[in-house]
Amino acid sequence: MWESSLKRVRAALALSALASLSALTLAALVLLPVPTKADAVSDYRRAVDARFGQWLQDLWPEAEAAGVSRATFDREMKGLKLDWSLPQIEPPDPAVPGGPALPAAMKPKPKPQAEFGVPQNYFKARSLNGLAAAGRARSKKLAPTLKAIEAQYGVPGSVVLAIWGRETGFGRAALPHDALTAIATQAFMGRRADEFRPQLIGALKIIELKHATRAQMKSSWAGAMGHVQFLPGDVENYAVDFDGNGRRDIWNSVPDSLASAANSLKSQGWDGNQPWAYEVTLPKNFDCTLQGPDQSLPIREWIDLGVERVKGRPFPKERLEDWTFLVLPAGLKGPAFLATTNFSVLKLYNNSDVYAMFVGHVADMIAYGSPAAFVGKWKPVERFTRDRILKFQNVLVAEGHDVGKVDGLVGFKTRQSIGKKEKELGKPLTCYPSHALVNQVLKAAN
Repeated sequence: MWESSLKRVRAALALSALASLSALTLAALVLLPVPTKADAVSDYRRAVDARFGQWLQDLWPEAEAAGVSRATFDREMKGLKLDWSLPQIEPPDPAVPGGPALPAAMKPKPKPQAEFGVPQNYFKARSLNGLAAAGRARSKKLAPTLKAIEAQYGVPGSVVLAIWGRETGFGRAALPHDALTAIATQAFMGRRADEFRPQLIGALKIIELKHATRAQMKSSWAGAMGHVQFLPGDVENYAVDFDGNGRRDIWNSVPDSLASAANSLKSQGWDGNQPWAYEVTLPKNFDCTLQGPDQSLPIREWIDLGVERVKGRPFPKERLEDWTFLVLPAGLKGPAFLATTNFSVLKLYNNSDVYAMFVGHVADMIAYGSPAAFVGKWKPVERFTRDRILKFQNVLVAEGHDVGKVDGLVGFKTRQSIGKKEKELGKPLTCYPSHALVNQVLKAAN
């Protein structure tokens, strides 16, 4: 009896102690901080920043080999931070091998795919007229400089003015980014990181050679700098000291900037004896799959195919043996051009048909007072998201077509392939996408 009572007492004391312990434990747990989304982001970023810092230091052998001093390297790399706000970045996941995963809060949110640009929208009369008027005013003001540039490089002043206007609105466009930060971020975690890595070394060389200070090197989000939007590699390859002050200054010197743009074009094949293109009309039932630089012909042979210059103008007799290619930015639903070598050179400045057309056309408006509108009319075209065109391109590639870069854009090879598919299906030839064609092709593939 006595033992039984003792056991009951002991059990009661144990339960009491356990209850007290549980209460203390619960209280302690309540007081412990609960990890938050902000904590996860902070931990992730700290790990990425540490990895980025080591990555920067690992660049030293490349920088040294390129002629960058240790003093310059240490000064400019010290404290360099990633710019998480830039577009086209792909943060690492995990932050480091075995480290924090990319937090859900930082993962890119799915967005509706943007429409690819309708060619006609690049050629709004108001924009063209505004740039041309500003270009003509600067043509008068800068006449001696432009004349000297054309004499040295063979590139008309109207062309470099058109580039200047297109790239930065004649130097008025805001360039809000620190070039080193933008380029380093893109080189570390951008979609085209391998392309940006040498540009970062080039940016250090610009500072080393005192072409510009770090503070002066303001850029676009992609690191393009100065009046004419050069990447560091362009500065190294093409920038010139045209005003004779001992520096190649595309940030503050208009003569240096315009001469550098001209040198870029000349160095890549600009022919001072040719225009950028001739606007033309095509005969009825013309085969629009004949477009593109891979199907170049002498002007004489285009004439034999029924291609004529607009407004009945003759082609220059001395240029009839020049090789040209057909550019149909909207297929048979827009103006047509026979493009020269100079068109291809303009695309090396910015790899886009409509960019080259825009610059060439504004240059003609500045030099000759050409009207904003082309002679050929833009016809209505149907709109697509880039994602839809991307799927369409993938199907065409699977069928054996060469669409060029599969990127959701309708470049000349995609337009060629569309024309070939239209022929195959017995559809009217346009060489430009329609919903009827795209839907039919995608439905058949599925």
